[in-house]
Amino acid sequence: MHTLLQDARYALAMMRRNKGFTAAALLTLALGIGATTAVFSVVYGVLLRPLPYPDADRLVRLSEEHPGAVSPLREAMLSNLTYHAWSRAASTVEQFAAYSYAEYTVALPGGAARFVGAPVTPSLFALVGATPALGRFFRPEEARSGADAVLVLSDRGWRERFNGDPAIVGRSIAIDGRPYTIIGVGRPGFRFPDRDALLWTPLEVQQPAPDAVAGQRGRMNVLWALARLKPSVTTAQAEAEGTAAARSTIRPMAANLLFGVGGPPVTHVRGLAAEMTSRVRAALVVLAAAVGCVLLIACANVANLFLSHGVARQRELSVRAAIGASRGRLVRQLLTETAVLSATGGTIGLALAWMLVRLAPTLASRDFPRFEDVAVDARVVAFTAAAAMFAALVSGLAPAWRGTGINLVESLRGGGDAAAAGGFRGRRAHHLRAALLVLEAAFAVLLLVAATLLARSFARLIRVDAGYTPDHVLVTEMFVPDGDGAERGEPMRILVDTLLDRARALPGVVAAGAANMMPLDRATQIAGFPAPWTGPGAAPVSARSFQYVVTPGYAEALGLRVKTGRVFRNSDVTSDIRPWIVSEEFARLYLPPNPVGYRWTVPATATTPQRTNEIVGVVANVRKGGNDAAVQPEHYQVPHAPMRFFGHVEIALRTASEPASLAPAMRAAVRALAPSAAIETVTLSQRVAESVDQRRFALSVLATFALLAMALASIGLYGVLSYAVSQRRRELGVRAALGAARGDLVALVVREGLIVTALGLALGLAGAAALTRVMQGLLFGVTPLDAVSFAAAPAMLVPVAIVACLLPAYRAARIDPAEALRTE
Repeated sequence: MHTLLQDARYALAMMRRNKGFTAAALLTLALGIGATTAVFSVVYGVLLRPLPYPDADRLVRLSEEHPGAVSPLREAMLSNLTYHAWSRAASTVEQFAAYSYAEYTVALPGGAARFVGAPVTPSLFALVGATPALGRFFRPEEARSGADAVLVLSDRGWRERFNGDPAIVGRSIAIDGRPYTIIGVGRPGFRFPDRDALLWTPLEVQQPAPDAVAGQRGRMNVLWALARLKPSVTTAQAEAEGTAAARSTIRPMAANLLFGVGGPPVTHVRGLAAEMTSRVRAALVVLAAAVGCVLLIACANVANLFLSHGVARQRELSVRAAIGASRGRLVRQLLTETAVLSATGGTIGLALAWMLVRLAPTLASRDFPRFEDVAVDARVVAFTAAAAMFAALVSGLAPAWRGTGINLVESLRGGGDAAAAGGFRGRRAHHLRAALLVLEAAFAVLLLVAATLLARSFARLIRVDAGYTPDHVLVTEMFVPDGDGAERGEPMRILVDTLLDRARALPGVVAAGAANMMPLDRATQIAGFPAPWTGPGAAPVSARSFQYVVTPGYAEALGLRVKTGRVFRNSDVTSDIRPWIVSEEFARLYLPPNPVGYRWTVPATATTPQRTNEIVGVVANVRKGGNDAAVQPEHYQVPHAPMRFFGHVEIALRTASEPASLAPAMRAAVRALAPSAAIETVTLSQRVAESVDQRRFALSVLATFALLAMALASIGLYGVLSYAVSQRRRELGVRAALGAARGDLVALVVREGLIVTALGLALGLAGAAALTRVMQGLLFGVTPLDAVSFAAAPAMLVPVAIVACLLPAYRAARIDPAEALRTE
């Protein structure tokens, strides 16, 4: 221990004595360890930290699909039919629960507000082991039709919206125009299904219709379903049981609307933690691999610094060896110096990681799963210590072993053949420096290829024609608490028309329209009906389409691309012929060629008279779920009975100026006409930007790592070549004395640097070809072997490498032959 302390004190003295070397090594290690620790914090918090529920490893999410179908659902979900069929005869599952997502309009003293929440089955709280902080949770009978309306507040909702009132239990509040009684408050830290949930209401999973007919009528909806598997049950066993249950149900036409037309239903059972983070898992794995490359480049750089710095200590080490120090003793001394340096760099890196983790939420998307679990805690500190130890070994062991392989006779002579002296000046040390540079260049190329792939993918994604023009569009969402009532159809129409008249009168408004849903919102209305047209000799089919109810002016406000025909007119609202505008995909699937003007008759029903529909226009496909969403058939109708607006309406304004500047005026207009309504305003451009936040986050982080890797590799190349020039002054002086031109000396040094860079390029490109396949799920519109990306990486690295080579090369060209020979 005394010897170790002595070595540590000597290491600190050497750090103080060589401030330039120490600063360069500390900066490199701090960047590498800090970035690695920050990424580990995110990876552990999001992917690896156990869920805060009892026996979390047995908690699973249940879903189903029709194999081969294209479903309009944004996430994997389970039908109510499969839920009941499975839960009635389950042998693999201990307990079931279900939930959904919802937003509620809550009447507060300061006005109506929107609360994010979740309808949940009463069994859910017991499934995840939650207990109330105040009051109680739901009883089974409270989830049945006709029961009193009750709710439970989350701890966040209780504190933020009700000031943590301890007497809140038993209070009644109006939600969506209906009185609810608060019966409980959740405990701090219980966030379900995510951190945004402010309240929970009881959920009744709808029972199957007793008169259901396969392919026709029947009650069907979808929900998120959870279960706790019985001990020792595998997910494969549970999936087999769930698939059998799903196939035992009578599947109505709604099954094809929700899951698409495909094979017989198949259920999936996935671990809850894995399912919660499935959207970001691939990106985080890629970022973890990328930051690992950055750490290795940093270690290689520090190793080269030690090799170059060791030349100045060659005589010191030779003297120590001459007076009896063993090679092991010298290695221990050098490794102690590396360890002290790495520990100091790790401490600085931990502080850097803490700052990066604090900054990360501003870069990640709002819906990034489990981001609230990311923290710099004891595990992260332990990881930092392990990373520092790893860096010490990787950056110090090879230089220490190579530097202590000394030929005492040649080393102590003070001249002669430096290569024969061994140690830090030997040929093997030179080869080690070159090998480290090759690895640095290879890792840098690998990261540059990956970052370029993501950049090209992102560029392709944002250039997708989504079917509308988001620039200069303000969206105002209005939530009228009693707007869904059967008798509210006409009042809602009058409210919307009046609001549009006021909106069109605002300065700078070019067009205005209303709709039941818009691109990138949370509402989706899907309609199923007999296809308007059947091709010659084909059997009749059922159409499935996104159903928009819109006013005249909506197409102009959204900037829909009219391919043929026209947009809606005011006269269409009262016309006896019901006009339809359809998307290109709808026309391709369900209409004859040249569909504009095509008419078909819809027979009368018990509640609606016979009516005739006409196609008046075809517009480009609108990617409602985002630019990377699959194209779905869509049709647009005006609010003409039975089509109507319900409690949720969206108003779109196309403006000649900054759209956000009209938000206060729109809020005032809604409050004047519907004082109890909740209001949200957002620009459509902001919605588009938020829809690609996760991809932008992955790209920005990976691009930062790639640039850092390129900078470190270039600095390493510059440092090694500068060292080589200083060690070859005599040789370069002789060459100059024998007639070598300055250009020849520059070319000599640059050639050596570029040979190393070329080897690194070849190795890096080969590694990228093998490893970028894991990025398939992150790419859009490009392949993992995209030629442009593989060409761009060398195009970025080589010029930087040339600059790194030229600086020491010009220094070599300025060597005075007489001075170099006299000095040597």
